Amino acid sequence: MVLEYMKTNKPYLNHLLTLENLANQLDLTSRSLSQIINRHFKQNFFEFINSYRIDESKRLLEQNENTNTTMLQIMEQAGFNSKATFNTFFKKTLGLTPTQYRKNYRQATQKIT
Repeated sequence: MVLEYMKTNKPYLNHLLTLENLANQLDLTSRSLSQIINRHFKQNFFEFINSYRIDESKRLLEQNENTNTTMLQIMEQAGFNSKATFNTFFKKTLGLTPTQYRKNYRQATQKIT
C-alpha cells in the first residue's frame, strides 16, 4: 500500500511533506505510518522519503535534457529544500556528490556510444 502510493503519487516531490500529511494521504495515523516505515523499511521517515528523492535526483541527472540544469534545480525538482541535506544524503547513499554522479554517468554513457 505504502510503496504503491509512493510510486504512483510521488508525494516525496513536495518539499513540505511531513509524516502527518503523508499519513493523512494514506488514511493512516502518523504512528501507524511511522511503525510501518521503521519495521518494514528499517528507516526513519526522513531516510525513507529522502531515498525516493535521491532516486528521483539520479533519474533527473541522467536525462540528457538536464545536462545544463543546475544542481539547485535538480534538488528542488526532486523534492529537497535544503542543499546541505541533498548533498549529504546523496553522498551518504551513493558515495558520490551529485556533481560527481552526473560527471561519472556522462563519462560512462559517452564510452558506450
